[in-house]
Amino acid sequence: MRTNISLRVWWGRRVRRWGEEAITELRADLDRMGYGWWPIPPRLRVALRHASAAEVPWLVFMLVAGVLVYIAVAYFVLALTIYRDQAPPWRWVVAWGISLFVLMKLSVTTRRAGLPFVRNMLTLECKTAIRACTEAYGASHSQRAEKLAAVSTALRRLEGDVMRAHRRSGTVAFLSPRRRELKSHAGQVVAKLRETEAALDHSLPAEVLCEIAGLAATIAEQHAAGRIGALLPKSALEGKEPVRDREMLRVAAAILTIAGGVVGLAFLGLPDMATVAAGTAWAILIMMALFGSNWARYLPILDLFKPGP
Repeated sequence: MRTNISLRVWWGRRVRRWGEEAITELRADLDRMGYGWWPIPPRLRVALRHASAAEVPWLVFMLVAGVLVYIAVAYFVLALTIYRDQAPPWRWVVAWGISLFVLMKLSVTTRRAGLPFVRNMLTLECKTAIRACTEAYGASHSQRAEKLAAVSTALRRLEGDVMRAHRRSGTVAFLSPRRRELKSHAGQVVAKLRETEAALDHSLPAEVLCEIAGLAATIAEQHAAGRIGALLPKSALEGKEPVRDREMLRVAAAILTIAGGVVGLAFLGLPDMATVAAGTAWAILIMMALFGSNWARYLPILDLFKPGP
């Protein structure tokens, strides 16, 4: 018991240390970019601390999810090859089912503990973009090209998180009518970021880098405050054509691909148990391929393929 308490205390101190280091680093970067007058809001500090505390559970979830997919793929391959004309041994099926259950249980637990990391990922990407701008700002002539390329890479990741902010926030239901306006706003924010980045090619890089850092700081502050529909002020987004979000295209592709796989399995003449397991494995693989680490939010798609009463 004492050992467990000591480990918890040690881990808690370690996590708080990581959070404070992230805040200190952000403060130093902002000071260097000319934003020393801007105080880091308390909610932004909390977001960085929560993200630091949840990063390890999220990494464990990703590892467990990978093992889960591996087991699902293994069963899928075996069902199509070795056990195509016969049902697999019941002991093998029981072992597979128990492994799947344990991994699913662990996956759900670690995902729940790691959700703060995902929900604050936009804040972390803003911090990363500010760090990239700081390094490019103070880079020598020989390193400038490499550092500017790093800024572009950081902005591409930031754009992706801006477009997914309304989904990761956990406050907007799937297919909610609010999503349209939020997606439009996110598209405008991305358009603003791209417009500012393009100025690196025809303006003073130092001034543009400071502006990019300021935009990232504003986005981080608004996101930490829960204002995902106002990541940047309206005055900065006037006349900006929203960048399109292709979420619905991926949903449509998932439905068509899963349906095609299920129909194909029906023509293989597999035993019922093997068909159901292989179909489930196929559906999970497709959703993970199309939606990445956010695939669990799209599990309602599987309801479309449930047999009727």
